[in-house]
Amino acid sequence: MRCPNCGAEAPLGAASCPACHYDLGLTQRIPVTKVTWCPACGALVPQDAHACPKCGAPVGAPARSKSGRAVRDLGIPTIEGPQDPGGPGPADGGADATRAMPRIESAIPSEPDPESPTVHHDRMPRTRVLVLAAVAALALAGGTALWITHPWDPNLYVTHSRTDADTSMAGFPGYISALTGQDGSTPTTDASRDGSDSGTASAYQLISDDYDKLGAYAGKLDQSVSELVSTGVSGTAAERGAGKSAADQTAIEISNLIDDIASLDDAGGTYADDIANMTTLGNWLRNRSDAICKAWDASVAMEAQERVLAPLSKIGYASGTDSYRTLFNENYEAWKPTER
Repeated sequence: MRCPNCGAEAPLGAASCPACHYDLGLTQRIPVTKVTWCPACGALVPQDAHACPKCGAPVGAPARSKSGRAVRDLGIPTIEGPQDPGGPGPADGGADATRAMPRIESAIPSEPDPESPTVHHDRMPRTRVLVLAAVAALALAGGTALWITHPWDPNLYVTHSRTDADTSMAGFPGYISALTGQDGSTPTTDASRDGSDSGTASAYQLISDDYDKLGAYAGKLDQSVSELVSTGVSGTAAERGAGKSAADQTAIEISNLIDDIASLDDAGGTYADDIANMTTLGNWLRNRSDAICKAWDASVAMEAQERVLAPLSKIGYASGTDSYRTLFNENYEAWKPTER
């Protein structure tokens, strides 16, 4: 025989190649006619052995085919071959001839009995399953509703301010409980307007109150200009500082008043023109107030008279009057609101 590793000739039955010492035991042939298989572990068993050399299981006389070779018993049922109509034996030539009977199973289940209780349970869900599904659905819906609404915390989604804001340091005395436009409401304060509660006063009364305030602030600006010409140019540092503080306070109050006018109720459009006119009057006052505040800033810095009065010159100041004051005085009486 030839060595499968190097191709050298090796004696028949040699355990290894004499040239390369390759293990030739794997290439030895074992005659199948002389062995059988262990029914327990499937190992090869010599022909005359009564026990498996591997697992020790007893081995009976092995079945043999017509050719005399040992065959494995696979446990397949057998049936006799078809009978030959010309003779008494089977068609394959002998009464002992058999063939394997195939085991055929149908993949299609047989028709169940429609009256069987099992069939009814298979077709319809059981009552317990339906009840559990309904309870789970109710629990899920109820939990979602509670998570969204939070009935134990009604203020969870409240976004507006819950504490009144102290605006005394911003030039608007009192407390504000809501901002302009918040939740569709208008700002209210704890201060009343000429003795009338802002929450219950009529739209005309509130408009009239703000109109009167515009006139009052116009008078404060006239007084501030008069003080600026006198003490703002030649006064002491304390007098100039006091004049600047008063001017700054008036400017803040005018700005707050303009915001308040913008939030007034126009009674369905009845007082829309009056509110627009008052807003224009307020803007004229604010522009004049800005120029006066700049003049007081120069006065506090001890600037020369020309530099102190320079901001007023830009708005046309001459002989105690200016362009914004002229516009205000010409239209104030003509735009006075009338009750409708």
